[in-house]
Amino acid sequence: MRTFIPLLSILLLSFFSAQAYSSVRDELLTELQIREAPKTLEQSLSKTLPTLPNFTSAAEFSRFADDHRLSKAELKRDIQLFTRLKMELYNKDKDRYAIAKRLTEQLELLSNSTFDSSYVLMLKGRFAGRSQQDYTTAISLYQQAVALMEHSTDETSLVLRYTLQEHLGVMHMILREESTALLHLKELSRLSKQLENNYLIAHAESVLGKYFYKQNQLGKSLAHYTEATKYSQDGNNSSQNAHIELQLARIYRDLESWDEALSAANNAAEAFSLLGNENYVSSSMTVIAMIYANQGQWYQAIDYHLNAQHIESKLGNYIGLGLNLHNLGEAYYKIGDTRTSLENLKRANEIFTSKKSNHYLVYNDLLISEVAANDANWKMSLDYASKAIAIAESKQLNTELKEALSRQTDALEALGLYEEAFNSVRKLNTLNELTQPQPSGFDEQKSIIAAQKLELSLSQAQNQLLAKTEQLNNTRLVTILCVFVLCLTLLILLKLWRLKNKLSCETKTLQQTQLLEPFTRLHGYLAFKRDYINSNSHPIKTMALISLSDQLDADLSQGYECNAKMNKRQVLAIKNSLNCHTYVIRPGVFLLCFNESIEPNHLLSLLRDIISNHDGQTSLHMGILQLPLLADPAIKLTAAQHFGSLQMMLHAARTLGSDKDYFATMKMLNFASAGIFNDPLYLNIEKSIVRGIIKVDTNGNKEDIIWPRWKNHQNIDINEDKLAI
Repeated sequence: MRTFIPLLSILLLSFFSAQAYSSVRDELLTELQIREAPKTLEQSLSKTLPTLPNFTSAAEFSRFADDHRLSKAELKRDIQLFTRLKMELYNKDKDRYAIAKRLTEQLELLSNSTFDSSYVLMLKGRFAGRSQQDYTTAISLYQQAVALMEHSTDETSLVLRYTLQEHLGVMHMILREESTALLHLKELSRLSKQLENNYLIAHAESVLGKYFYKQNQLGKSLAHYTEATKYSQDGNNSSQNAHIELQLARIYRDLESWDEALSAANNAAEAFSLLGNENYVSSSMTVIAMIYANQGQWYQAIDYHLNAQHIESKLGNYIGLGLNLHNLGEAYYKIGDTRTSLENLKRANEIFTSKKSNHYLVYNDLLISEVAANDANWKMSLDYASKAIAIAESKQLNTELKEALSRQTDALEALGLYEEAFNSVRKLNTLNELTQPQPSGFDEQKSIIAAQKLELSLSQAQNQLLAKTEQLNNTRLVTILCVFVLCLTLLILLKLWRLKNKLSCETKTLQQTQLLEPFTRLHGYLAFKRDYINSNSHPIKTMALISLSDQLDADLSQGYECNAKMNKRQVLAIKNSLNCHTYVIRPGVFLLCFNESIEPNHLLSLLRDIISNHDGQTSLHMGILQLPLLADPAIKLTAAQHFGSLQMMLHAARTLGSDKDYFATMKMLNFASAGIFNDPLYLNIEKSIVRGIIKVDTNGNKEDIIWPRWKNHQNIDINEDKLAI
């Protein structure tokens, strides 16, 4: 029963992603799919939105919704989700941010509720953070979105508030604003419990675990990851479990549990690789590199850093690339290759500077200063130490400021600037007096961390045991069902086999029969459609639809059997004489297809000679087309479009009279489009003739042609679009 509920949830999730939404969207399932299977959700949305909207007013949006037969609420929600997915990490389309910005501007026109306005603010903030790394602007927009939604308690609003709090917490963590980040993450945890969804609770615990890891509070971090593991015990959330494994690898690395760290990191890399999430494959490679680096195995670390760098370069993830260059710079410095180290660090510096990522730049400047000092390049060391001081002071990073002042002092002293070095030392001493060293508490936490590790291991073992027990129970149930089904199957297999053979023979007969015209038993219209599809190797060059006009009612005047024999003789005579494919459309109307181009007058003359020798006391009318109709060979028209055009040409020829044999044909101008042959076909063709896009040719007087009209066509003025020539 425990496995039935998660399986049912997955089936429901797949159902919602595969269907055009006919009911209210389940926001929780949608949020889970954004996090676990964003590509699947995007493909589902692409079916609803095969073309992206581009409207400038609410009225245009309404027309777009009506054209696509979608409700306005569903369409707006789909556009909101599509815009958000465009800015997710998995999406690497080159124009993703341009599309997201355009869609956000359109959504702003439709904001008629606090939810819509809040969502637009979130998208704007996401755009600023993702495309420009402008986290200050992003946070401001997110805070406005939170203020709009703070009193909304329905499920949809709670899910949005959950997302807003998570993103705010992460951005404040990036900017090293720890206390503010913790407030948002605690609110995230509270909202997850209010939603009563295990996945979101586990995710909130995981983010809190990451926060405390950043604070070097490994015991608290492990405690939160233990909770996250409990709530993700069903094992169906591959992405979430991979993220937990990746973060556990970092914690084990810092605890110097090297085997456990490598095992967790490799598990994460494998899981992310199966999910196709290369961003986090790179992160896993970086963690593995740092595990080796912390053990002093710098060459192995460089190998993994280079693997991560290759992935980040391919993805165009500049911040990730900058971090890998920083790590490579440190690794090359440790093996004594200061020239390569500085090359990598300066490239990282360019990326962090261009992206205004001062929270990363300060560490890169400090490392460059250290490497330059080791190389006795005191001028460079002083320059980068001074840059690090400016950033550390602006962000109030005391630990980094102390290191930067120390680097500055060494460089000034080495350059003989003793007075400035003295001032720097005084500033450093003042800073040391103002800030009391914060004990890491590592020794005191050892027992707590050990207990947390044991609790985590126990939780994982219990989850594995539970999964194995469920698997065993399911196996027993499946075995019983299989035996029952096998017995039942054996009893009916023989009957099914006999029935299959019988139906197979009947199906083949029916397939052949449906291709035949019912009276003559010769190939009919369906046979033509089949042959047209299979004519790629020998394309049709000429198509003609002929009418033995005086014999169209002969099936009544002489009986269908007699008339069928006469039509059969006529068709076979045409086929044998002209070496073409022939099809009987109805009594007295035949379709001819040639693999070569034939001039209409010549073909009409040949047909007259053949018909005259085979009960040919009739006037002859012909609609004829030379293929291809359009100048662009890449545009393919269907058999039905060709046949409909032929029917119209035949009708035109018949309106010229019966005093002699007539034909009618048409030819497109080079710029004619395939839209001419869309429904309503006759109306579109006639309009194109009036506009001069289609030229009609006949052996009669074109002015005498009466084009066909049907009921819905009666009141349309064709000549209103006529071009003035």
